[in-house]
Amino acid sequence: MENISTKNNEMLSVIMLSLVLALRQMAMTIVSPFISVYSKSLLYNTPLLAGLALGIFGLTQAIFQIPFGALSDKYGNKIMMLIGILQVDIGLVVAFLAKNIYVFIFARALQGSGAILGVGYSWVSSMVTKDKEIKALSILGAFVSCAAALSFALGPIIHNFLPVNKMFLICALLIFVNWLYILLFLEDSKNYTNKIKNSFKENFKILVKNKTFIILNKAAFCNNFMMMAVFYVLPIYLSNVTGINGMWRIFIPSIIIAIIFMKKAIRYMKKYGSNIILAAAFTVSSLSIFFYFQKTSYIFLLLGTIFFFCGYMCLTTILATNVNNIVKDDLRGTANGIFNSFQYIGSFAGSIAAGALWGFSQRITLILTIFIGLGGIFTIIFSKSNIKEEGKL
Repeated sequence: MENISTKNNEMLSVIMLSLVLALRQMAMTIVSPFISVYSKSLLYNTPLLAGLALGIFGLTQAIFQIPFGALSDKYGNKIMMLIGILQVDIGLVVAFLAKNIYVFIFARALQGSGAILGVGYSWVSSMVTKDKEIKALSILGAFVSCAAALSFALGPIIHNFLPVNKMFLICALLIFVNWLYILLFLEDSKNYTNKIKNSFKENFKILVKNKTFIILNKAAFCNNFMMMAVFYVLPIYLSNVTGINGMWRIFIPSIIIAIIFMKKAIRYMKKYGSNIILAAAFTVSSLSIFFYFQKTSYIFLLLGTIFFFCGYMCLTTILATNVNNIVKDDLRGTANGIFNSFQYIGSFAGSIAAGALWGFSQRITLILTIFIGLGGIFTIIFSKSNIKEEGKL
């Protein structure tokens, strides 16, 4: 009975931590479609500054992932998580209060600087037993992925009732409640030690010399590049097919099916290994883009989004699981920081590439996304080592 109670408490902690990261992701994503318009209501706004307000969040995310990860190895996951969430919360409040574009840009940068996703993955991995690690990381990955997708579906509906600045405030209040929960009820992993064996420089060298770790980072870059390219293209197509308020008709069925698909894929991963599942997931994601060439068809857009989310959510979960499988606890924060930096760099590159090519050719934008997916497939297939746990770094 005590063992069952312990496992239930572990999974409750995982769910609450996943909820915090999901709310943070939603707070960042739910306002994205409206930032360029909202910026026009702020003093000193220009189109360039509006673009900077939209993109600076991803840039500061990429910059601060590694420092947060390294510091979590040294000082613990809980303290860095609390600091990061507080930065996000302050950034949301500042965005609510902002009257000019410069303060708003600062607020978005502050929101991004709370780069806690890598810390979250590290903490989740360390708070459960080894046999529950994949399940725990799957829960976290599903929460974050669903939050991003639901934001596009629910954002326009919520915006009918709340202005953008009030949306920032509501998100800040929800995240603060979760911050209090972490402060009062969650504990750092029991095996955590405040002694770190190597300096950050030494840990960084250990990680970048590992071929499997590099493969996982390349794959994460490709996965997030595709994700942001799709999130750039799809809302534009859906606005003409379902309308902005009808996007949920695409996103919600896609998320439900993708979660079921992900659970099945994880079972096969345990049986056949990661390489074949990762290659298959990239293949599914790549093939999904072909459906978007029929941009006026609801059925084709639905099928494309279902297939894409199936591939994307599998890749997000399995790649993160493998990163945590190949590193020891004292490297976990640094490893997840680097890994998530590659993800956000991929997101930044995907959005920039899609935006730059869109005005030139919509077809070329989709073709580039397919080629990035092929790059992910080749990265996995032609890797010399099978991506599995062959000993901790």
